[in-house]
Amino acid sequence: MTRRRVVAPLVAAAVLVGAWEIGVRASGLPPFVLPAPSEVAATGVRVAPLLVGHVVTTLQEAALGLVLGAVVGMLLAVVIAAFPVVADTVYPLVTVTQTVPTVVLAPLLILWAGFGLLPKVLLVALTVFFPVLVSAVTAMSDVDGAHVDMVAGLGGRRWHQFALVRLPAAVPGVFGGLRVATTYVVGAAVVAEYLAGTSGLGVFIQRSRKSYDVDQILVAVVVIAVLTGVLFLIVDALGRLATPWRRSTT
Repeated sequence: MTRRRVVAPLVAAAVLVGAWEIGVRASGLPPFVLPAPSEVAATGVRVAPLLVGHVVTTLQEAALGLVLGAVVGMLLAVVIAAFPVVADTVYPLVTVTQTVPTVVLAPLLILWAGFGLLPKVLLVALTVFFPVLVSAVTAMSDVDGAHVDMVAGLGGRRWHQFALVRLPAAVPGVFGGLRVATTYVVGAAVVAEYLAGTSGLGVFIQRSRKSYDVDQILVAVVVIAVLTGVLFLIVDALGRLATPWRRSTT
C-alpha cells in the first residue's frame, strides 16, 4: 500500500510532464508563452545559484510563521476549551474574522510593520492560526465524557481532567490543522514578498514577470511546490511521533 501511494503519483507526474513536453513541441508555442519542461529544467540549473538566497528567505518566513501561528492557535484553543465564557465571546469573533482573506491583510501588515521580516511572518502566522485553532478546539470538545468522568471519579479536579484528557486529545487535532495550514505557508510568504520584499521567491517571481521570463516563473513554481511538500512531510512525521497511540490502533 505504501509503495503504491509513492509510485502512483510519480507515474502520474511523469505522464503529465511528458504530455506537456510533447504538446509544446507539437504546437510550436514560443517559450515566452509556455516553455517545454526540458527548457524549464535547463533554466532551473542555470538560476540555481541565484535561487538559493531567495529560498532561504522564504523558508525562514514560512517556518517562523508556522511556529508562531501554531503556538498562538494552540494557546487560544486551550483558553477557549477551559473557559466557556471565552468560547461564547471570542470564538465567534475569531470565526467572523476569517471571512476576510488573509492575503487582503498583507498591505495593512506591510504598512503597520514595515518592509522587513515581521509582516511576512505575521501573514504566514495568520494563515496557520485558524486551522490549528479550530482543529484543537474541536478535538478537545469531542473528548469522550467517560474519560473525563473516570478522572473525576479518581478524585481528579478540573485541571486534572483538562491536563490528562483534553490536552492529549488536542494533539492530533493540532497536527491535523498544521497539515492543512502547511500547504499554504510557503504561498503566503511568497505573496507577502511579491507585494513588498527585497528577497525571496516572491521577489524572484516579480522580477521574472517584469522581464517576461516565463521559464524562471515556472522554476519558482516548482520550487514552491517542492518546499511545500517537504514541509508537509516534516509536519506529518512530527504528528506521527507525537501521537504514537494512533499508530498502534491502525
